[in-house]
Amino acid sequence: MALRSRPWLPALATLASPAPAWAADGFAPALAWVGLGIVLGIAALLVISWRHLSDRVAPLSSWWPFAGAALACGPVVWISLKLLPALAAAIALAVAAWGLWLAWRQAARMRALLDERDHARAEAKRAKLNSERDALTGVLNRGALRQRLERLAEETAQDRRPLSLLYFDIDLFKLVNDSLGHGVGDDCLKAVANVVGAELRGGDVLGRLGGEEFAVVLPGARRIHAIAVGERIRQAVQQRCRTVGEEIVELTVSIGAAEYLGPAEAIDALMDRADRAMYLAKDSGRNMVVADPAAPAAPN
Repeated sequence: MALRSRPWLPALATLASPAPAWAADGFAPALAWVGLGIVLGIAALLVISWRHLSDRVAPLSSWWPFAGAALACGPVVWISLKLLPALAAAIALAVAAWGLWLAWRQAARMRALLDERDHARAEAKRAKLNSERDALTGVLNRGALRQRLERLAEETAQDRRPLSLLYFDIDLFKLVNDSLGHGVGDDCLKAVANVVGAELRGGDVLGRLGGEEFAVVLPGARRIHAIAVGERIRQAVQQRCRTVGEEIVELTVSIGAAEYLGPAEAIDALMDRADRAMYLAKDSGRNMVVADPAAPAAPN
């Protein structure tokens, strides 16, 4: 009669019955504590991640239910350990599995964001390179060459190394454009840029100033070395640019060379000296190298 009036007593008796051998020997409590530790660790990780990376990685709405479950998991597991260790282990491991899934999803999101960042950086770098390059020849454009020259001039001055600059112009280029067309003229510009680039060292810098004018920055080169490089360029163009495509063009270049006088000289002055030397080469008959006579003073 007493049992009929209290239907909850059989359930309580079931909970109080001896635990299975595999749970009574401490295996289930150990699993419960391990699971609880994983739960609390993942909860802390998610809190830190959300605080530092905000909604981009771990939106609050995606993990706050787990945070609540993690807070409740401690007392629930503690109470269940006293009544039924197997149940405590099951609860802890289930919440731990949920947390591991959330952490995995967060890590995947972080990897995606890192990939997006790397892609954006690569695109920015590509855009910067494209903005520095002459669209036709692929060498540096005038602005980028000027910036590179300024930086190299500063670096070589600090290291007490020489620096020289070459200006060169394709001889009678207007005649090529007028007689053979601008398409052939563009091919000539690309051919000259390729030939000159093949004659330069790794640290030398080639750029197109505009039209048929180019420049080469030669870090570490004195005027005598710049003249030698200029002569090598002149011969290479004359020998390898006789024909471009199917057209006989017999291209030649006139080259001016100037050595940087040091920090006291403005970059514009250096470029002007190289330019004047180039025009002197053109006025003297073309297809030659002319060097500006100015040279830095010998060190004391």
